[in-house]
Amino acid sequence: MKKDNSNLEKKERVVLEKYLKLKEIERKNKEDIDAIKDEVISLVESKEGKIIHDGFNISCHETSTYKYSDSIENIETEIKALKQREQVLNIATIKNTTKYIKVYELKKGA
Repeated sequence: MKKDNSNLEKKERVVLEKYLKLKEIERKNKEDIDAIKDEVISLVESKEGKIIHDGFNISCHETSTYKYSDSIENIETEIKALKQREQVLNIATIKNTTKYIKVYELKKGA
């Protein structure tokens, strides 16, 4: 495992430890939700797609993804390449920048 090289103040360590704990809870909650999702969908669908319970409106929705023809797929590939080219040539301008945190566990023995 890589050596901790952050030299953090106590207050900084506390906020990072809290963040990591919450991320673990978030991961566990997602697993738990995924485990019962199909059962909840079946329940809501059996009640005409909507349940009002404990101050919540729980409704069932669906979204579809599409498989397009080869000609459309090719056009999308060309557009993607053209967009990348504009980025490299500094023709495209940044419309928005979003900051995010990436957390991953270091490999053992690394």
